[in-house]
Amino acid sequence: MWFPGPLLYQLGANFAPHTLDGQWWRLITSLVLHGGLIHLVFNTLVLLNIGVYVEPFLGKFKYLALYLVTGICAGLASVLANLEQPVPSVGASGAIFGLYGFFLALLTTDLFRKQIRNQFFKGTLVFIAINLGIGFLIPIIDNSAHLGGVLSGLIIGYLSYPWFKNNAKKKQKELENNYSGES
Repeated sequence: MWFPGPLLYQLGANFAPHTLDGQWWRLITSLVLHGGLIHLVFNTLVLLNIGVYVEPFLGKFKYLALYLVTGICAGLASVLANLEQPVPSVGASGAIFGLYGFFLALLTTDLFRKQIRNQFFKGTLVFIAINLGIGFLIPIIDNSAHLGGVLSGLIIGYLSYPWFKNNAKKKQKELENNYSGES
């Protein structure tokens, strides 16, 4: 069962003319609306897949903040790409792509051991590539939101790298001090 566009629009889908006309809340409500049960189930499974790795790394609050920020960025990318022919846009996949972009950015750094980094990097890159490819083949998929999500996730990941690196050094120093008996 798929929900018709007019119903999704009424429920709060992202729709360029109205989002740009002050209904900014559509950037958030569209993240929880889905086109149908299959859309919801698939997004939920993929969110669980990336969440298992990213949420413990960030913690609940930062994970939710990253999800919302990349989801909003994905919605803005969708708005900009659909100015000429606006269509209602719904789903969590823009935010999910943001989580994958964030993870991909950190996997290109030295935060993880090389073996782990290489294994996850390949899988993450394959996921992004395959799903972007599918998005270009199926017209109803809002690939502009996917691209906006992954790009915002990459940017946030690279911008936050120094913070993560500094935290890792602090934790290592604490462990060394605790092990050596210093305070």
